[in-house]
Amino acid sequence: MLVERTFDTAAAQPVAHTLRVKVVRSLAAAVPFLAAWEALAAAALEPNVFYSPWLLMPALQYLLQGQGFALVFVFGSPEEGAAGPVLVGFFPLLEPVLPFAPVRLLNHDYCFSTAPLLRAGREREALDTFFDWMQERRLRHPLLRMEGAPGDGPVAAAMRNCMKERGLRVFESAHFQRPLFRTGEDPESYLQRILPGKRRSEYRRQGKRLAELGEFRTRVLQAGDGDLEAWLAAFVELEQRGWKGASNSGLGSQERTRRFFEESARAAHARGQLSMFELSLDGRPLAMLCDFLAAPGAYAFKMGFDESYAKYSPGVLMELEFIPLRHQLKARGVHWIDSCAAPDNQVTSRLWEDRRTLCSYMVSSGGLLGDLLVRLYPFAKRMKRRVLQMKARLAGDR
Repeated sequence: MLVERTFDTAAAQPVAHTLRVKVVRSLAAAVPFLAAWEALAAAALEPNVFYSPWLLMPALQYLLQGQGFALVFVFGSPEEGAAGPVLVGFFPLLEPVLPFAPVRLLNHDYCFSTAPLLRAGREREALDTFFDWMQERRLRHPLLRMEGAPGDGPVAAAMRNCMKERGLRVFESAHFQRPLFRTGEDPESYLQRILPGKRRSEYRRQGKRLAELGEFRTRVLQAGDGDLEAWLAAFVELEQRGWKGASNSGLGSQERTRRFFEESARAAHARGQLSMFELSLDGRPLAMLCDFLAAPGAYAFKMGFDESYAKYSPGVLMELEFIPLRHQLKARGVHWIDSCAAPDNQVTSRLWEDRRTLCSYMVSSGGLLGDLLVRLYPFAKRMKRRVLQMKARLAGDR
């Protein structure tokens, strides 16, 4: 579903505040902020593992080589019992090379949320300070682009309220939904509701047929397990055996993506934020998944299966085996799991009944040029679509 809208109000004056902004543009310069950054990620209004330091730092090192970035840290006055200023907001940005091009909230192929980290209870302070900082740079950077940002939930509500009350010109578009899993229900009741009896019987038959071929078993990576490296190697190798390996798009296809995955997974495992599951036949992985936990949420980061066994639906069988374990995550404070899947992923869409909305924002920094560009942006998008449609028609007539 595509929904586009714009809104603005009478321009508001910057809100008075006692917050400070610190901007760093290198990994080394970010090191002194790591402890405060970790604390903010744990206390965020909405969790986003992709902007947590243990996942973002490897991405900056291996995936965004050569791209200019700015890590914007927003500090506020000390809270009760705190010794100094408290980090209340974090906004990682990709800075454009060309003048007047939009500044973008940092995104990459393995980043499935661009929700900024906002300290719960102080989100408005953090947003006001960030937009004040953007307004000071409105001549150089008239626009802010947020793609894959939350379209619902507390961060979306806080951003919309702040931008509207400040009178910022905003164009909101590209709404889409992807599957979401809510934990805590009785697994059997859940399965009965989402899968008709005939389909469940068919999957049980496929599981029995697999078990006839050898030792068919499931395995879960436990916190503190010492064989993490074997799990990671098996996951990368499983991806490489399939279409991702053939298309050079797997995590193991390039040194930089493999190292990003391994370092991120090690850091998550050390923090108790990694969940991995394996379905195997005679010790050979048929399907594996990797989740990153960040209570009260989690993200289903990656999944792979052996395509030579596709007729047995190993990916679906693994999902069905893992559903009870995912429901048990509620005991660890995890209430929802974002699938990170494409909206047209049929398996996940069928097995995960809830949905999460994401969208894109184009926001003026508060200057006349930014306001004008936002006003023109929807017309430029329509013209681009028409040109592409015309080219397609002409190509079809040849």
